[in-house]
Amino acid sequence: MSTWRLLDTGALPASLNMAIDETLLEFHARGESPPTLRFYQWSPAAVSLGYFQRKHSIDLAACRRRGLDVVRRPTGGRAVLHLNDLTYSIIAGARDGVPLSLAAAYRLLCEGLLSGFRLLGFEAELGRESARSSEGDICFLRSAIGDIVFHGKKFLGSAQTWSGSSMLQHGSITMQPQREAWAMILTLGGISQEALCERLSGRTTSLEEIVGRSVEPDEVMRALREGMARALGTEFQAGELSVEEWALIGGRNHGDHDYGRGVSSNENGRHGWR
Repeated sequence: MSTWRLLDTGALPASLNMAIDETLLEFHARGESPPTLRFYQWSPAAVSLGYFQRKHSIDLAACRRRGLDVVRRPTGGRAVLHLNDLTYSIIAGARDGVPLSLAAAYRLLCEGLLSGFRLLGFEAELGRESARSSEGDICFLRSAIGDIVFHGKKFLGSAQTWSGSSMLQHGSITMQPQREAWAMILTLGGISQEALCERLSGRTTSLEEIVGRSVEPDEVMRALREGMARALGTEFQAGELSVEEWALIGGRNHGDHDYGRGVSSNENGRHGWR
């Protein structure tokens, strides 16, 4: 049985979180880092935009007033609110048994997530909508491959990007409802906050609502770790970021990339936060 590294990096600023994920992908692609499962949160809370998301309805001034960072992810897709959520990232590749097909990789890793949610006491499903759905520019208003839903309502959205045969998949798990927070930072012409909350209520849910109680991040991490171990046929060993990884993370976090500094990047790539 193979052994993967397990990281719990806690709550960090948005730009640092994205710098860590991108650095782990680069090091793995160079053969200098092991396959890794990482859990993290965001402090302060943040909105992340897809790498090549050209337009959005996020009210940046409202985000500033409410203390929310706005960051650009190294993966594509639409806006995600990182408030009352838990984020996971998996950095692995073909040599670790991950299929090179984007869709097949999603299916394998999402089976690990689904297995973890079974351990929390409920049966979730993969999202089934078309990836070309035009339902707004908010990630959680649509569900596609890589997303996970409960009774048709989305509570987990995922993304991938690849470097050669190495992959980064990360995803946001909604722990508590976000609808009112979303309504306060969007500028959707002609749609009231009340109407937006109603739309989100029909399309989204949270772990708290699903299981009917408050769920602590540690409980979710334990369940997903076990679910991933079963799906991947591996075991996880707690580890730390290396000195070399931290050195590159520090350079990225000080402005070498667009992440955390602006929202204007338009480049395309093999990306896809749904």
